[in-house]
Amino acid sequence: MSDIDNTLLLDLSRRLIQLVTFDPPGNELPAAQLVASVLADFGIESELQSIGENRANVVARIKGKGQRPALIFSAHLDTISVNEAEWSVPPFGALVKDGRLYGRGATDMKAALAAMVVAGIAMQQRKDELQGDLILAFSAAENSSCLGAKHLVESGALAGAGALLVSEPTSLDVFTAEKGALWIRATAKGEYGHNAFSADRTGDRGSAILRMAEFLCRVRDLKLQAPVHPMLGSPTVNVGMIEGGISWPLIAPECHACIDIHTVPGLTADDVVQQFQAIAGPHVSLEVVDEKPPIDTPLEHPFVSLCVSSVTAERGAEPVVTGVSYYSDAAVIAPALNVPMVIIGPGEVGKSGSVDEYVELDKLEASARIFADIALRYLA
Repeated sequence: MSDIDNTLLLDLSRRLIQLVTFDPPGNELPAAQLVASVLADFGIESELQSIGENRANVVARIKGKGQRPALIFSAHLDTISVNEAEWSVPPFGALVKDGRLYGRGATDMKAALAAMVVAGIAMQQRKDELQGDLILAFSAAENSSCLGAKHLVESGALAGAGALLVSEPTSLDVFTAEKGALWIRATAKGEYGHNAFSADRTGDRGSAILRMAEFLCRVRDLKLQAPVHPMLGSPTVNVGMIEGGISWPLIAPECHACIDIHTVPGLTADDVVQQFQAIAGPHVSLEVVDEKPPIDTPLEHPFVSLCVSSVTAERGAEPVVTGVSYYSDAAVIAPALNVPMVIIGPGEVGKSGSVDEYVELDKLEASARIFADIALRYLA
């Protein structure tokens, strides 16, 4: 694609990285405003969707002729936090060095977002060729359980879509499947009392903390019964947080644990809850806090073939087609709209949120050309 403006691409990537959009608390509004301003410079109207204080999505629609379903470009504005003392480069300096762009969000996923913006601008310049709309859907709060994506769906801004392209890190390979995430909050109840008057207590001594500890040991040993996915493998379980008790001398009346289960196709939330309930015991209750289903686009789907063809044409070799253990905004968007999902991004797999996070400039530029080519192939 000769229409890609690589100077704009690098400039926008750097400006986005220089904005601090940790989630929590988010503060994505300035980044959303920057994207909206750049789009406006090229005659693309956009909408800022507020999802909280100083938090916003930005969504735009480049209109085609209405003869084909729309294509969604999806990326998020937020990043995880950073310990600046660990970095050898300024995390918000957007330093360009030795063919790499460094900074928080370079991989996940501000540079990829910039590539989608620049590819969208290229499509605006060729919109007379488009038989369907290109929707630019850039979300806040992806790290907050995809709250921005949920708002995008509920707002109706993604109506009429036929396919979803996500630019999470793939090293420019093609990911057609992602694990889901099921969040369970376990609560153990205890029998309140004072340690000074508990000499007659035995076993767990009525402590909610000890009861939770015993339950979590069973969680550690639990092997979830689930089909092994050829790309995603087996589900994984992590106890991410635990809290409980009142003070040192008091027997804890309550204890909570937050458990994250990365699920695979064929394993439902009900299946997981039943297997956890089987080991919970009489003092532990379970609550499903959030569910993001796994996504699995069939390899034979025409949209997958189209994306593979675009990457192959750009890179001169077929990409690896596989799945990934993270979840993305696709977990919200794809099921709600019943559309196929493919993930292609310039960021390096495994570098999300890493110290000295970076993106290779050649992959960044290639990604913008790939995104534009996919849009043309799908919409023109």
